[in-house]
Amino acid sequence: MKEPSGDEPAMKVERFQSELHYPTFCKWTRWYELSPLALQFLPQSGFVVEGVAMGFMYRTDSKLALIENLSANPMVPRETATRGLDAVVTAIAEEGRALGFEVLIGYTNVNAVIQRALRHGFTTDDEKFQVVTKVL
Repeated sequence: MKEPSGDEPAMKVERFQSELHYPTFCKWTRWYELSPLALQFLPQSGFVVEGVAMGFMYRTDSKLALIENLSANPMVPRETATRGLDAVVTAIAEEGRALGFEVLIGYTNVNAVIQRALRHGFTTDDEKFQVVTKVL
């Protein structure tokens, strides 16, 4: 993977606005053959690099927050998507820190996501996982 050269302009990260960004979230999610979450299941802390990437932070009532639903535009070059996702992850981490969270966790078995997490200072374990869900 190409490393940023340092002379590339920073990507502009903005807050997720449902009326503007949710249709794109759905389109990208479907492209990856996944079902997009309904809008009511996305948290208030979402970040977007317009046309490139987006992701979300779920707040809890503890010192732990979750980073989830990262998505990139499948039509942009891989290097662009990587830079956009990195900018979104950085924004989520900064928001979490500013809100007083001490730990940010996410769940994945996708190697590219794991490698990004490691570049951003996350740690991993060797456990495989299954997501369990109960509709209340």
